[in-house]
Amino acid sequence: MHKVISNNTIFPTKIIPGDFYSNPTIEDYMSLKPKPEKDVLLIIGDGFNVLQDIEDWYNLAEGIVPYDTMCINYSAMICPHPFQHYAAGDAHMPDMQKIAKSLPRDVIKHGWNPGCAGFDVRWARNGRGRWSGTSGNLAFKIGLALDYTRIVLAGCPMDNSGNWYKPLLNPDDIKVKKDHRHHLWKWFELACRPVGKFLKSMSGNTKDVFGAPTREWLLHEAENPEKENETWKTTH
Repeated sequence: MHKVISNNTIFPTKIIPGDFYSNPTIEDYMSLKPKPEKDVLLIIGDGFNVLQDIEDWYNLAEGIVPYDTMCINYSAMICPHPFQHYAAGDAHMPDMQKIAKSLPRDVIKHGWNPGCAGFDVRWARNGRGRWSGTSGNLAFKIGLALDYTRIVLAGCPMDNSGNWYKPLLNPDDIKVKKDHRHHLWKWFELACRPVGKFLKSMSGNTKDVFGAPTREWLLHEAENPEKENETWKTTH
């Protein structure tokens, strides 16, 4: 049994095209992880600053630690490197279906709700009703279930700075004025749980809540508290 599923609330089911209600449970969770030995997962969101976050991530981690990447929602359209996972909370929506179907077959597509036929896996909750939270929350939960214990958010600031795709949308599109601050409570909830120690963020409110990743943290090495305090002082 993988290390952190006891602290998780979701489990994977297989999506059967044409059979809306079957959803058989996928017993071998690790079959959803291309290289089970990898411990680091980069989750890329749709924040306005996502490309800067990715650049900062490269400067921190590239060549230092092997990692997998999970793109969420529209970030799959601009990710500058290959990725292994794609997740969308609104996997039933036509735009998310279109993106999922355009991705390479070896990218595993994750959703949470029925009706996401263009995806590979539906993650159901353990007797807790329907999902609540953002696609980023879902991606983190999936990362935990797949045994990643060093998970980093990029482009998930959870503020009102907007999304990278904002200039591309019609002025009347609901996503133009989308503000995720009212979902920040979900991240605070996770920060108060033991699994919060597995998460860091490159920027924004989520960085304030969980802290920024360091090379020592990524490599499971002892961190220098004095160095962390100096970093905090220079960013606040």
